Amino acid sequence: MTFIASINIPTALLCVVTFLFLAWWLRRPKQNLPPGPWGWPLLGYLPNFTLSAYRTGLPPAQLFNSLAQKYGSVFSMYFAGKLVIVLNDFKHVKEGLHNLSISDRPTAVINKNEEGKGFGAASGETWKEQRRFTLTTLRSFGVGKRSFEENISEEVDALAKEISNLNGKPFDPCHWFSNATSNVICSVSFGKRFDYFDPSFKRLMKLLNESFQLVTGLSVFLPATKYLTSSKNVLMKNRNNIREFLVNIVNEHKQDHVLNDPRDYIDVYIDEIEQRQTLNRNSAVNYKNLPRTLGNLFAAGTETTSTTLRWAVLYMMAFPEIQDRIHQELDSVVGRNRLPKLADKTELPFTCATLFEVQRIATIAPLGVPHSCGEDTTLGPYTVPKGSIVVPNLWAVHHDPDLWPNPDEFNPERFLDENGALQEKDELIPFATGRRICPGEHLAKMELYIFFTHLLHQFTFKKPNDSPSLSLTGVSGLTYSPKPFLVEFVARD
Repeated sequence: MTFIASINIPTALLCVVTFLFLAWWLRRPKQNLPPGPWGWPLLGYLPNFTLSAYRTGLPPAQLFNSLAQKYGSVFSMYFAGKLVIVLNDFKHVKEGLHNLSISDRPTAVINKNEEGKGFGAASGETWKEQRRFTLTTLRSFGVGKRSFEENISEEVDALAKEISNLNGKPFDPCHWFSNATSNVICSVSFGKRFDYFDPSFKRLMKLLNESFQLVTGLSVFLPATKYLTSSKNVLMKNRNNIREFLVNIVNEHKQDHVLNDPRDYIDVYIDEIEQRQTLNRNSAVNYKNLPRTLGNLFAAGTETTSTTLRWAVLYMMAFPEIQDRIHQELDSVVGRNRLPKLADKTELPFTCATLFEVQRIATIAPLGVPHSCGEDTTLGPYTVPKGSIVVPNLWAVHHDPDLWPNPDEFNPERFLDENGALQEKDELIPFATGRRICPGEHLAKMELYIFFTHLLHQFTFKKPNDSPSLSLTGVSGLTYSPKPFLVEFVARD
């Protein structure tokens, strides 16, 4: 008792800190991990990283790229008890994302106790089954095929008509593009499109955009996120509201569903559930996963494409000489009496090169979606332990000066050969790569081309005279999006 009483507070604190440090040190894996910065006990490098982000104002992808200059293209660190391995060049991103052992998803903190993972957050057989079913079903409705071109063109026409009604009045394209791109996937998933001024759908788009901006692609998977109550509460509320919207649509389908007479993805999903229940087969295709799967399709089919289109409009305003050149190419190849088609693509190399360059320089998913290691494996000379989070730094790949000379310069010419023909490059990976490449890649490419060419064929994108200066610095969240801006769509003759 006398000994305990003789210990003062500083000594006690020192003993506790020493104990925590030793416990943390002894728990560290002893494998050949990639090099990386030291961190604090329990919290790891998270405080240092947060301070660097606050001090420099740089997005996480660019901070990781700075660390790669010191520790190498593959480095590791502990974030709040989680081992994070970051891949910062094309070679290792490709190797890592093609490694079958690194194809799981870490569990998002806000989804930890939720039933149903859809296919975006699932791993293993659950992911394989749902992804296979979803891709097969979407293809049966023509998604990703040339025959789907008309569906996309009809939505662009609807968007162009709404914009024409503005008579050149400046507007923020965020809601308009989100609604238009979401309608493409909604028509297949839900069997209907939504009016641009539908109040419930406008609210849904707002919730989706807000959620994408609240988190980075990594932070939502870290245990420490649960202490960020403000962001977590908003995310939970938004997620629940979006889920309620989707559940209501599913319930509507249940009421008027006709077996083996599918109108859309939901009907096919319900048919499959009932068939498997009849056969007493356990399956990941079930009513728990249906709302989450719809949410995956809805979010992926909306945010990435609409954000890329906003960047494209912004860069066309910032570089009017490039926009003029696209207009000239469109008029020369397509003429003024019809709209561009997919069949024109090979004859529009500069237009396509410009889209590639937008995807490269903006890199709207800078860190992709983090992977999780399902079993101990290796990456180059290093060990990747089971349970570690693997982050592909796509921004670093797209801004690697060894691959892209003067990477901060907007230059579509880098995708053209000496004869002016389009030159696709393997190192351009906006949809990631490997087994978990974005399942909507083919649809997104079609949408981007059709939306971009149709709108530029009909309009000139101009900066309003009294609007603020254009900023090509974006806002970092789950995606990297432009700061809000106004644009005038001036009708072309």
